Amino acid sequence: MGNDGGSIPRRIELVKEKAKEVVLNPDLERAAAWLYCALSKRLLEQPVVSCGLGKLYNQDAIIEYLLDPNTYGDGDRICSHITSLKDTTKLNLTPNPAYNEKGATTTMGSLEKDIKSPFICPVSMKEMNGKHRFVYLDTCGCVFAEQALKEIPTKECVTCGKPFESQSVIVINPTKEEQEKMRIIMEEKKAKAKAERKAKKAKNGGDKKRKKHDSPETTTPSPPKKKSAIANIQSSAAVAVLDKVAQDLAEKEKNSVSLSKAVKSIYGSKDKKENGNYLTKGTFTRY
Repeated sequence: MGNDGGSIPRRIELVKEKAKEVVLNPDLERAAAWLYCALSKRLLEQPVVSCGLGKLYNQDAIIEYLLDPNTYGDGDRICSHITSLKDTTKLNLTPNPAYNEKGATTTMGSLEKDIKSPFICPVSMKEMNGKHRFVYLDTCGCVFAEQALKEIPTKECVTCGKPFESQSVIVINPTKEEQEKMRIIMEEKKAKAKAERKAKKAKNGGDKKRKKHDSPETTTPSPPKKKSAIANIQSSAAVAVLDKVAQDLAEKEKNSVSLSKAVKSIYGSKDKKENGNYLTKGTFTRY
């Protein structure tokens, strides 16, 4: 039948059946989302940060990704919306006193059904292992169980006392439907923050231009003062020079010797009229 000396093929080798859907172990999915970094796939270690979509990361992994996006092969698919540390919030996690680091497993395939989380809710003392919904406040980063936060009718953080609004409550590891809504809200917040920075920058630029335009008006009174001071200095110097010249002339007149009549007769007066010319003037008719 198989044309090879009597081998008989089975039905599965002859008929192609529809491929079965791969069903993932829900315990492994839950452990991967709540105990491991979504980027580096390592156990969560403080400091832990979260993005606007509620994913958990080790801060060291985010820094490595920002320095070199090729550090992790699937980084663009997991956290392409993170462009700086400002896009993340550092979480204030409460350590679990019942958690034993030595007994914690590091391989996901050997996780037990009762997963021990290293963090708990500070109000209800519930473990943050995925069995209960947890949220954090993007204003301060404090983490609580969602049910515990709903039972406390306050708009101030129970741990640090900072005020918050309903939009500041971010669900950790939400469902796919919730994640799509959170993505829209996150993009709106980014656009709003960008518009505020742009308006602030434009306002600061306008203030600088006004200062430049106003500066000549404030400094206009100063030049006349300088000119008047220079004029006073020049006038006082001229007066001093004139006084010095007058003193020198007075001293020269005082020290000058009076000429005798004989000397004066040699240098005759130019105003004296002469009679005759050089032909009629002779030796005997000179005087």
